Amino acid sequence: MATTNDLLSLSSLSQMRLIGGSAGLNHTVTWPYMILCPPISEWVCGGEFLIYYGANMEIEKISLHQLVREAAENDCAGILFLVGEHYILEKNLDEDLAALADELALPVFAITSRAYVNSITKDIIDLIQKRDRKLLDASYFWDSLFFEYTDTSQLATLNKALFLGYVPTKTYCVYILQFVNADEYFQALAARHDSHFLESRSDFFRSLAAKAEYLTRRELDIGWHVGRNDSSIFIFPISSVSAEAKIDRYMRQLCVRLESQFPGAQFLVGKGQRGSKLSEIQRSFIQAKRCLLSSHLLTPEGRLICYRELGFYQLLYEIPNAEYPKQYAAGVLDPLLQYDRENNSALLETLSVFLHCRCNKVQAARELYLHRNTLLGRLDKIEKILGAPLEDPELLFHLQAALKIYRFFLET
Repeated sequence: MATTNDLLSLSSLSQMRLIGGSAGLNHTVTWPYMILCPPISEWVCGGEFLIYYGANMEIEKISLHQLVREAAENDCAGILFLVGEHYILEKNLDEDLAALADELALPVFAITSRAYVNSITKDIIDLIQKRDRKLLDASYFWDSLFFEYTDTSQLATLNKALFLGYVPTKTYCVYILQFVNADEYFQALAARHDSHFLESRSDFFRSLAAKAEYLTRRELDIGWHVGRNDSSIFIFPISSVSAEAKIDRYMRQLCVRLESQFPGAQFLVGKGQRGSKLSEIQRSFIQAKRCLLSSHLLTPEGRLICYRELGFYQLLYEIPNAEYPKQYAAGVLDPLLQYDRENNSALLETLSVFLHCRCNKVQAARELYLHRNTLLGRLDKIEKILGAPLEDPELLFHLQAALKIYRFFLET
């Protein structure tokens, strides 16, 4: 991918000079962005190389400092100030601005106003497209592998993967970052703003995927990334246990960061198991997707769900014929379901909460907002319907398993 340092080699930027922020010269550049006027936070998604000339405007030194800070806060790759009598004044690009750029590790450049802006943007775009062509090919390949279920046993598939950088001796793991409440988020936006002002969902999701990829590439070694609707799919090479733990920590932090930048949004990460073969990576994607589908059945900590944490639900996903577990659950729970339907009661819910509270009657009554005697009456009714006491370990086992199966097929 193109970096801010690569821009120094472009002919249209041969006169560009670095004012400060050299520590950020390795920042990835995703696109050139002409600034008409600040602020910029609503219009950038990360990695943009900003070009600012402030034509016919009184640009004070403090305004330039604010722009540099805002660019760093929004993960821009760098800023180019066009300098001239009717543009940015040279005197405002002083040591204070250089020190701020160094502090924020944001490359800040200057060039005379005689520079032809169209040539600059064209050269930057050509460089980005040339560097990103292989990444785009890789994105298409993995999208096909995950969503079209490409045959991983074909030699052509393996050769394509090898060309794109896949190494069969390495271990990989799939993580899926998902915007889990997108519908509610867009409804809230529409309620606050004129609907004609809002960008389309597809445009928003593209920007979000670009931001997620840009931020992650700055921190981690990404194998590949695929943006798909409300999800960003990452395929990470896993070199060690500590490297995997670092990725886990970062993905949790990424959820928090995105939620802070998009107030009201909620993000969750599903993580598959590791594998080396293409078929295992394909399966890791399926497992990560299952984690997200099962999120409401669990209480995920830190916004990351690993496939191994699905526990009993792993077994249900792996059973090829869903009718068998469904029949088992029906055989255990049907008497209670039938009673609830005929009497408009809530015995199944009562039983579910009671078991969730580890058969603690006081806690269950509190959870259900019931008087203790009311709860005891319901439990007595449940025992009569089932024909066995709830203290029976065998019955408790079957009830726990049946309730998990019932919820799984009802809610996933």
